[in-house]
Amino acid sequence: MRFAAHYDYEAEPQTVAELLRNREYLLAAATAAGAEASQVEVSPGPGNGFTVTIRSTMPTAGLPASVRGLLPQGLELRQAFVWEEAADDGSRRATMAGELGGAAVGVTGSAWLNPAGGGSRLEFGGEVKSPVPLVGRVIEEAAVPAIVKVLDTQHRIGVDWLDCSS
Repeated sequence: MRFAAHYDYEAEPQTVAELLRNREYLLAAATAAGAEASQVEVSPGPGNGFTVTIRSTMPTAGLPASVRGLLPQGLELRQAFVWEEAADDGSRRATMAGELGGAAVGVTGSAWLNPAGGGSRLEFGGEVKSPVPLVGRVIEEAAVPAIVKVLDTQHRIGVDWLDCSS
């Protein structure tokens, strides 16, 4: 099942990229999204590229009851974003991959950070897949809104973070 989301920031792409690699921000965003425990690793890539890996334990309480009964209590969410080197205008692209351990759900896609107006636009597009026979589609349908909710929360925390930093 496909998903897409976009978020606007008043900051230029370079500043938003610095936010997206800030370990404290990433931990705060994971906690705000409901993670019970998180680990964040940020490593440099070629040029000014970087890779972010996040592992979180997420509760199942917010999922629909039809899916909640199929899953263990604490789901391990693993996310990786591999951000390429920035272009001259600050724009950059990332490949993303994720897995919801215990739920047999995989997420693949891309993210784009581009100048927009006087700030930036961060866009996500991807696909959620679950190979579980009979109920895979139900799991995918429950996972997509949960993923978008996490992205919405990251944006909200990011806007607050940048406001406090300026």
